[in-house]
Amino acid sequence: MLLTFSIACAFAGVLFSSLSFCVLSVALISSFVYARLRFVAEIDRTNLEIDRKILDDLVFAGMPVGVKVDVLNKDPITVRGTFQDMLPKNCVLASGTNTTTQELPPRTIMEMSYSIIPQKRGPQRFPGMKIDRVDALGLFAEDQTIEHITNITAHTKKESIDTARKLAGREHLEFSGITRNLAVVLRELEFDGIREYVPGDRARDIHWKLWPKTGKLMTKTYRKEGSVQTMVLVDCGRSMRLQSYKIAKIDHALDLSLQISNVLLSSFHPAGVAAFDELRVMTKVPPGLGSHQFDKIVKALRDVPGAFVQEGTTSPEETTTARKTPEPLMKGGRNPAGSSEFLSAIDKLSARGKGKSRGFGLESVVNETIARGRGQQQLFIVVSDLISSRDAVLAGAKTCQSTGNRMLVIHTYDEWYSRPEESVQTPDIERMYGDLTGALKVEAAFRGAGASYIRIGPADTSARIIRAIRRGKT
Repeated sequence: MLLTFSIACAFAGVLFSSLSFCVLSVALISSFVYARLRFVAEIDRTNLEIDRKILDDLVFAGMPVGVKVDVLNKDPITVRGTFQDMLPKNCVLASGTNTTTQELPPRTIMEMSYSIIPQKRGPQRFPGMKIDRVDALGLFAEDQTIEHITNITAHTKKESIDTARKLAGREHLEFSGITRNLAVVLRELEFDGIREYVPGDRARDIHWKLWPKTGKLMTKTYRKEGSVQTMVLVDCGRSMRLQSYKIAKIDHALDLSLQISNVLLSSFHPAGVAAFDELRVMTKVPPGLGSHQFDKIVKALRDVPGAFVQEGTTSPEETTTARKTPEPLMKGGRNPAGSSEFLSAIDKLSARGKGKSRGFGLESVVNETIARGRGQQQLFIVVSDLISSRDAVLAGAKTCQSTGNRMLVIHTYDEWYSRPEESVQTPDIERMYGDLTGALKVEAAFRGAGASYIRIGPADTSARIIRAIRRGKT
């Protein structure tokens, strides 16, 4: 409006040959230009110090976390406008407000408190502060973004941690047998069966009630229950983190790992965890029985990368990936869309290292743990989809077999984590049959290497898996 009025005055001065109109027009235009240049200079010299604090030590997906932001204006010019603390991409505002409109005088601090809720597990990033600036006269407005990055990592949902604690009070795991190094005896006399009396057996073990029925002395037998050092290994490769439906395999695997680890600890079995991908070990907690061992496991698994959705789709619920028969990269495994080039690179790298001690990913953890065990029998529980890491897991199973250790493979079967088709056509049935046939061959290979095997889907809980292990259906 001011600029329009200035132009109108200039036309009036020329039209009526009035010097006063011309002077007024020049004065207004000069004021307009000066205000603009001054506003640009204020934006350029903005000197704000942002201090963002996360008020919770441990952040869980789906749970509110407090955030406090202090903004100090170190510039001698007042900053006017609307301040908005930019939220991470996968977070929503829970309470309070991250936006305020005010004037921030020089050498003063503005405080802002609010809480957010991370919508998914994994790393989250606050990008900075956005300011909708206005000048002192209210003539101009400009958006300004001040970068100030704060990273947080959201753990799995708190319900999973609570479930792990409750499950530890209800379920237990026991492993019988005498190891090469005697284990810590938990139950020395656990009933095992009945056999015929042999001279030298203890009299108190004779089953006297069977004597009238059988005419023979029968003796109760017992087995020795001991603690077994256990390492839970979680596959965090690309195929595990690819989310094609409601739940990603990596999120389900982490929940299972937390819960199974706590059941092991509550059963007095030293437990540890390790997260690995195709090439390296991301995080590791050695097996232990300390009072804070479970807390260490929780914090270690917090840093595991989150799930991602394939490019070209908007959300897992809206993903409708074309189901074509993929060219298998490995026997018995599916090739998730968008991962063929990546897995091909891994195959080439693995081929180069054949015949050598590569020490990549899972293999390095298995070898190191066995070496540290000093002959004590150990158990390795591997949670993987067996796509990019199948060969490494199989090599680890053979190592366990040759060294007298045990391995349990929990196969997160990829087909069961995919979006169900509305209408299944003949090619889809043929593909699914081929995938299942390949999975059965993989199972046979692991059982041939002395490993136990369970195939699971998103509906399988830790309690069901533990009961299956206890019943020996692995």
